[in-house]
Amino acid sequence: MGIMIRSGQEAIHRRLLGLCSTAVAILAIGALVSCRSTAARVDSNPELFRTSVLRRRMSAETETRRVRKIMREMTLYQKIGQRFICWIEGKELGDQAAELVRQGAAGVILYPWNIEDTEQVRQLTASLQRSARAGDPPVGFFVCVDQEGGRVAAFRFRETTKLAPAFYWGRYEDPRFVTAAAYITGREIRELGCNMNFAPVLDLYAAADSTVIGDRSMGIDPEKVGELGIAYLQGARQAEIIPVIKHFPGHGSSTVDSHGRLPVVDIPEDQLLERDFLPFRMAVQAGAEALMTAHVLYPRIDPEYPATLSKLILRDLLRERFGYEGVIVSDGMAMGALAENFTVSDSLKLMIQAGLDLILVHSSYDLVDLKLEMLRLLHRGEITETQIDEGVERILKLKLRHGLLPY
Repeated sequence: MGIMIRSGQEAIHRRLLGLCSTAVAILAIGALVSCRSTAARVDSNPELFRTSVLRRRMSAETETRRVRKIMREMTLYQKIGQRFICWIEGKELGDQAAELVRQGAAGVILYPWNIEDTEQVRQLTASLQRSARAGDPPVGFFVCVDQEGGRVAAFRFRETTKLAPAFYWGRYEDPRFVTAAAYITGREIRELGCNMNFAPVLDLYAAADSTVIGDRSMGIDPEKVGELGIAYLQGARQAEIIPVIKHFPGHGSSTVDSHGRLPVVDIPEDQLLERDFLPFRMAVQAGAEALMTAHVLYPRIDPEYPATLSKLILRDLLRERFGYEGVIVSDGMAMGALAENFTVSDSLKLMIQAGLDLILVHSSYDLVDLKLEMLRLLHRGEITETQIDEGVERILKLKLRHGLLPY
């Protein structure tokens, strides 16, 4: 028995020595490659892009250092591009989509005109990522989709699960059901090459009707909706999808559709904090990484600007009071609530000043024109390069955690 123990101990010792040697070799290689450009490192080792979020756990200092190294390799024009999620034409990687890659866009959102069948979607998303990762520096795309369930579902294939509207999930009052629904949805869209889902909806609503929120909401009780929202985050993370909670700070108290007009929610701030805002605050405390704004005016907090453009709501309330450090995504920039009330230049300026990170662009706008307008704002001193960099850093940290930057 003593001989067996000693031989076992010797085997363990030999293995530890081997692991130590390997670790030393890895550190030496790391020191050698740290001086090379990111693009050169990726060319020599494509496996630097790893998809498993489980491999992305690192200290905040390491995360910041790696992201800032990428940022030093980017031009100002490329960094501005990272502030936009854009639409693409057609069902394959055409000239317009390839131009988005050259312009350094943060990602794309898939609309019905981009979708034919599962194989076509897989080929499209794969070609987008290959092109993005061939850039200098190589930065992968957010490939986004609205796949909430119910009436909001970009993918309606025979191969994908048709889920009831989220309102009916809430009736079970069972977080495990919501976690399972989020996992199923996330696993299916990840198979199609998507990595970001504009869900869950954390707006409150009282009945499952067909108004702007209606049965997209998980219920009327703010604490229960918050608990179910946290359950959704868990399922999406298990599927390695980035969930985007929406529409902060809550659209549910209005029946006006912001696609056409600017909704106004004239409710005292203390009531909003207790009700509409609560599910979002709970999700933020649970580690939500991405959040979408509502184009809604809350005059008791900011009488001048809707949430998407409001420094009082996004910087002072969301970031300072709620402690949110993640990425803020706008709802569609072309929606009537903004387009009918603000110029493109004013919308861009106010979004950047308010601390919003990713601007969602529909087919009404061209990325090159928007980037040029951002440069004009910068040169006029209406926004600063520091403000641009703050958003880019948050965006790239999210990409690093989810396998969209070289590790």
